[in-house]
Amino acid sequence: MAADANAVVSLYRAFHREIRLLPTNYLRHFYKIKLGDDARALLRVYDLHQRAKRMKRVQKELNNLRLANRGLAIKFDHVLDLAYGRKGKLRWELLEPIMTDPASPLPDPIIPSVQASRPPVLSPELAALMTSNVSHKTKGIPHQHILHPPILPNRADPGSYEARILGPFSKRREVNIRRKYFNDNIRMIYPPLDVGVDREQNPTLHSQERRVDAETLQQAGVRPLALQGLGLFEEVLSLATTGRLLNSDEPAFANHHLSPRFLRRRFISLLRRLPMLTYLHPREQSKKIDGLITRVYTATLSPEQDSLHTNFAHETDVAWFNTIKAEPRARNRRAHAR
Repeated sequence: MAADANAVVSLYRAFHREIRLLPTNYLRHFYKIKLGDDARALLRVYDLHQRAKRMKRVQKELNNLRLANRGLAIKFDHVLDLAYGRKGKLRWELLEPIMTDPASPLPDPIIPSVQASRPPVLSPELAALMTSNVSHKTKGIPHQHILHPPILPNRADPGSYEARILGPFSKRREVNIRRKYFNDNIRMIYPPLDVGVDREQNPTLHSQERRVDAETLQQAGVRPLALQGLGLFEEVLSLATTGRLLNSDEPAFANHHLSPRFLRRRFISLLRRLPMLTYLHPREQSKKIDGLITRVYTATLSPEQDSLHTNFAHETDVAWFNTIKAEPRARNRRAHAR
């Protein structure tokens, strides 16, 4: 047992050395908390087989962090996805506040005697994320598919031809199909870091027009999200567009061992996986489609990221390109002089 504890301590120290190489304070703070949780979980496991499995998992995460610190883009994206809730435990913690809707009554159970057969509760925030293309890993689903999944056979409708010929569809199968379709789509959602209020009620909103402070949310009756008020989205936007932290004139990546160009590219890529959830219209003015509240929230990408789709070049690359572009002109001038 002492040898296993020493292995955990050695792994902890190696992980901590890699954490110090991360470029921003938030990344270092997040991974320090994650490392502490993982190390304590390892020491609480007394079954040798289970501890070996968990050690292997932590060792794999350490290898990912090492490769990220050495400039491997796919591994650095993995580090950012974990830290900003695009995957992993934090992702589910970001989704948890919007998985319920206290303002809506519970739906009736599909099987009358089984309370666990109720359809999933769909909040307006979750509906906006599920139906938007920017917050979905593949493609947003239509509103009617949320309440009537396309994988549910026609026989589930008691008035359908199939139900009259073949008899009623199994309620248990209907519950399982609805739950599977809902869970599959939940796994495809990118959760937002915070929710904002657009006072102008303008669909073509900009991130500067969104108000994310607690007072504005309280006045609008909007629930805050798990990372509300930390300014993480604004920090990512600043790092992606200017390479600087908020309220700072110093380059954030100037003294890092990885190039500022590489790091900005990675934060630009992350920005395309960070949807902005914005409250647009008062709840009393919203409409309902099959009991589903629509046009209350909208999920969009930051307008600033549109200008970041093109690859930007470093100053030395621009100087080299201008030199190469000027060489044919100089040769032509010499030829005409002869």
